[in-house]
Amino acid sequence: MSDTRRTEIAVAFDGVDISAALESSLLSLTYIDNEENESDDLQIKVEDRDGTWLREWLPAAVQSAASSASPASGSWNIGDSVVANGRPQYSSYGIGNPGIPVTDHHGKVTYLNLQSGIPYPIHVDHLGWFAESQVQKEGGDTGQQSGLKIRASITRWNWERSGQRETLPCGEFELDVIDTSGPPAVVTIKASGLPPTSQLRRTKKSRAWEMYTLSGIAAEIATANGMSCLYESPEDPSYQRVEQSTSDIDFLSGLCHNASISLKVTNRCLVLFDQALYEAKEPVAVIEYGGGYSRYKLNMGAADTKYSSCRVSYVDPATGQCIEATARIEDYNTDAKSNQQLEVSARVDSSGEAKALAAKLLRLHNKYAKTASFTLPGDPCLVAGVTVQLKGWGAWSGKYIISQARHTVGSAGYTTQINLRKVLEGY
Repeated sequence: MSDTRRTEIAVAFDGVDISAALESSLLSLTYIDNEENESDDLQIKVEDRDGTWLREWLPAAVQSAASSASPASGSWNIGDSVVANGRPQYSSYGIGNPGIPVTDHHGKVTYLNLQSGIPYPIHVDHLGWFAESQVQKEGGDTGQQSGLKIRASITRWNWERSGQRETLPCGEFELDVIDTSGPPAVVTIKASGLPPTSQLRRTKKSRAWEMYTLSGIAAEIATANGMSCLYESPEDPSYQRVEQSTSDIDFLSGLCHNASISLKVTNRCLVLFDQALYEAKEPVAVIEYGGGYSRYKLNMGAADTKYSSCRVSYVDPATGQCIEATARIEDYNTDAKSNQQLEVSARVDSSGEAKALAAKLLRLHNKYAKTASFTLPGDPCLVAGVTVQLKGWGAWSGKYIISQARHTVGSAGYTTQINLRKVLEGY
């Protein structure tokens, strides 16, 4: 085995390893790892001069996924109320021209062709013929398990010493978009940890949650959507009653935002975490001024985007008692005329609870006061949620957390672009 530095990628479509087939046509593979509020994404770009990807690989892969995800024939019945997505494959049975884009997504199943091998077996009254992967039963009961699954990993060899192997498992994604362009012929495959067609994101639900904790709600939503859940926060807000009228992910995002808890979707897992805990971890790397990067950008927010303090107050309507507390930044200057205070009215039961909420809200509003980005040699250790130390950068020196890591393998080799925000200390 060669001891030279090299990078390898591994890619599988629905469990089938296509890494070898990618070697001769790969232009780039990019994995985007986000700290919070966005799902992770994967993008694969290949050259396709002979049309193999466009005419053979992709149709076969997508059809294989649709077939493996198809329900038994008893899962569909004439008269089922369904919601279709995308463009119908045919306007009517036997006609080879695609139908017009769907504008009215609701309809009823009028014909089935589950036994004959025709790849578009479900006709939805006035809409046309659809693949099973495009149709779900109304109310969120899906008629199929999922779309095409894509797994990927990046491995670098011999980077610092002979025989060293470091692997970044990118995780599992679902096919989202396929773009083709030319000349020269290029196919771009985009996959997401939480695609727009996901039930977690798309289906609106009406429900009242009574006597639940945030971790309990997250765990139940994860289970209902075939996902796992990881809750990493010492605080777990409880709710006597909270109403849901949006999709699961929008509802959960709102609860997390109000509780100042971060939400991340990665590798079919809902991760809820306290940012302060992640920011307290030791740096995994030091970025010194003058070397080790090919590009950088530093930014300091305007003065009026940073608050010096936050006051949370609540007046009990029954007693008229005012409960309040104030949190301040670490280097708070009582004599500074430029001090700005964030005023928040929120229901709290004690001054301790008010102080804790004020500190979290102050952190939320100030966390992008100082940001930076660097393009570095590819490093599997640089992922969203870990911290790095900036040294020799003047006012920008200090500890930062990675808010996004973009790992790219392509003609320029393996590079990692990281977006950073300054760790907020003292509150």
